[in-house]
Amino acid sequence: MSASFTLRRVLDCPPEVAWRLVTDPDQMNRWSTARIDLAEPGPGDRPDTAGALRVVTLPDGKRKLREVVEFAQMPREFRYRVYDGGPLLISHRGVQTFTPVDGNRTELTWHVSMRLVAAPLATVLCRVIRKQVGDSLDLLAGLAAGASFDDPLPTTSPVGTSSTAPTFDGLLADAHESLAAQRALADELAADDDPKQWFARVYQYVTEEMIAAAQDPSALGLEHPDWVLALIPTFHDYYERNLTAYRTGGDVEPAWATAWSTAESSDPKRPHLPVMKGLLYGVSAHIDADLPRALVEVQQEHFPGHDLREFRPDYLRLAPVFTAASDRLLADLPRSHKPWWTPVASKIHPQFRDSMLGRVGYDVGRHRVKTFAKAVAALQDSPAAA
Repeated sequence: MSASFTLRRVLDCPPEVAWRLVTDPDQMNRWSTARIDLAEPGPGDRPDTAGALRVVTLPDGKRKLREVVEFAQMPREFRYRVYDGGPLLISHRGVQTFTPVDGNRTELTWHVSMRLVAAPLATVLCRVIRKQVGDSLDLLAGLAAGASFDDPLPTTSPVGTSSTAPTFDGLLADAHESLAAQRALADELAADDDPKQWFARVYQYVTEEMIAAAQDPSALGLEHPDWVLALIPTFHDYYERNLTAYRTGGDVEPAWATAWSTAESSDPKRPHLPVMKGLLYGVSAHIDADLPRALVEVQQEHFPGHDLREFRPDYLRLAPVFTAASDRLLADLPRSHKPWWTPVASKIHPQFRDSMLGRVGYDVGRHRVKTFAKAVAALQDSPAAA
């Protein structure tokens, strides 16, 4: 299911110049056969720092790949990953290294690996992209000779150094406390045969998967597992407060009121609809309403010396957490409570199923990206940032 290639070119310019030509979308569009647009800058408002987002429009002009910069060591190594490439693309990663040679020249090595839902598709796509990248690098080699820039690269990537977060063990204990409360709520609702149990259960599953990811950061490639753990109690507080208020007749925020009331509705002919709609409205309440303020709160309270955009790669790396939680919930749901096509789509690949759910209901991936940008904007507009 995977395919890869490695290409090399020797560029007639020093690594600092090669870096700019290869990592700045404005410069890339001088030689790339695919159009590159900066969607969101990374720390330092730069296009070449970890956390920046790019949109790649393939040469046919129809298909787009959305990339996140995952690692940047100027001017030595640059890594990026496609976080949204359509329902058939499972993974697509690129690593570019810049090695000084012959005094004032640079050997650029570009390694690309990808996985699709079917191995033949991966092989075909890899061949196509290899040719496109090769053609682009030939154009780059011609442009590099004599290239120069007036503004030098920063000596180091702009990253924060201070944190007021508790120790990892303390954060883990707090996360487990939130998980215990979520599990108790889901069990209580299930015992009462309350339809709100399904969202409560998937919320519990998401927390379990997040804790597991933080405890084994290599599984998803997490760089900041402490930040992942710090989020859990914060957004749990919003969730638990609104659920408790709804059950006791208190003040409930509109997004959560919609989720809970929809879950409690009925449709005898299509019993899965209220369940699915209630779940999607609950996910929307969590992502659109709770998550932006949770991101801001955790940043201000525990990581004030950092730029939130430093954590965007980890935020996007957590996407499999939601797929795993969906798998577990679908296994729990009665057959009458899930759309007929979900087992078929899951057999192709869980990512394909999630993409289908996004098309007919709520696109978790796209909304999570918007939510993070909303939190970044809120922090930039806050008095502390002025």
